[in-house]
Amino acid sequence: MPSLAITGTIGSGKSLLLHKLGTLLGAKTFSADEENRRLLDHDPEVKKLILSHFGEISYLTDGTANRKALFELISRDPVSRQVLESILHPRLQAVWKPLAEIFHENSDFYFLAEIPLLYEKKLEVCFDKTIVVGCSDSVRRKRLQGLRSLSMTESDAWLKLQVPQDIKVTRAHYLLWNDGTESQFLVQTQLLASHFLNV
Repeated sequence: MPSLAITGTIGSGKSLLLHKLGTLLGAKTFSADEENRRLLDHDPEVKKLILSHFGEISYLTDGTANRKALFELISRDPVSRQVLESILHPRLQAVWKPLAEIFHENSDFYFLAEIPLLYEKKLEVCFDKTIVVGCSDSVRRKRLQGLRSLSMTESDAWLKLQVPQDIKVTRAHYLLWNDGTESQFLVQTQLLASHFLNV
């Protein structure tokens, strides 16, 4: 099972698992969130397309994407969401999909990809196994308000764009529950890494 996908709803701890598990496995890693950020802020073609569709409001004066404005657009307008996804998702897939295929054929090394919309876009078929990171709603809200400065309304809007957590859990091969401390989460991660390395 060399190609592994990490997913989960916003605020669950996907990025933390990508970093920790990737290090333990010595894996090649991919973060959809990081690549999204790079495309939005630094890719000239992406910038041009977004500006042409959404206007000057989509970028700040420093040249970085106005994520708050873009999110407000896609959360209330399905067409805008489809347009933004049509710009970003093929470019994301062009990075991770060839790696997933290469590592699928090579059982000596691991490829680990963090993909928030894995189930929403039916991308799980591209991976050998899927890992869901879950947490309780109360913990999620606290994290989003503290770390991302998102209001309850904004948090709910993000969650409405994603498959509910309980459905993701039932579709995963592995589940890690991240309600506790980082050290507690690391214990789970170490156990999962040991499982993969001894398969």
